[in-house]
Amino acid sequence: MKTTLTLFLVILAFCGGAQTRVLPIKEAIDTILRDFPSNLRHITGELVLAQGEFENYASMVQLADAEDCIITRWHSTRDTTVSWQAQLYAGDDFDAAEQRYHQLFRQLHQCYMRLPDSTLTWLSGDWEAPKEGVSFTTSTLQLKTGDWRYREVQVRVELVYNLAEWTVRVNIASKKPDDEVGGEQVVGLRP
Repeated sequence: MKTTLTLFLVILAFCGGAQTRVLPIKEAIDTILRDFPSNLRHITGELVLAQGEFENYASMVQLADAEDCIITRWHSTRDTTVSWQAQLYAGDDFDAAEQRYHQLFRQLHQCYMRLPDSTLTWLSGDWEAPKEGVSFTTSTLQLKTGDWRYREVQVRVELVYNLAEWTVRVNIASKKPDDEVGGEQVVGLRP
C-alpha cells in the first residue's frame, strides 16, 4: 500500500504540470517581462486557438481582474514574435472604458521588472488621452534598461471600439525597429 501511494504521488508530481497563477498586476507584469528573453515559453499554457498565421495559448500568468489572458505566437521562420494580452474591460459605456483605461495606465506606470542583481527597472511612457469619436487609443510604456533583450518590448494600453463595444486591453509585445524591413535588419544595431 505504501509503495502504491508513493508511486501515485510521484506520477502526480510529474504529470501535474505547471499551474495557472492569478497575480496582482505588479507581480504579473514582472513575471511576464522577465520571461520575454525566453519568448514567454515558461508561462505558455494550453493551445486555445490555432489559425493559419498564428496560435493563441492560455497564459499561465493571469491578472486578477482580467477577463482573459492569452499568448499569441506567429508562424514565421524569420520573425518569432510573441505577445501577451489581457482584456480588462468590455462594455458599451465610454466613460467606464475611459476610466478603466486611465486606471490601467497608472497601474502599469508603477510596474517594474526585477533584474537578476535585484535592481529594479521601471516602465515609463506617455499617456495618450482618449477622445470621444476616436475608435482606437493607445498609450505605450517601455522598460528603462540598456539590456538589448528588452529594447523592443512595449507594454501598450489600448482602448478600442469595435462592434458597439468598448474594450480595454494591455498588450505586451516586441516591436521591431522601423529600420527593419521584412524581418531583416537594414542597419546593424544589435550586439
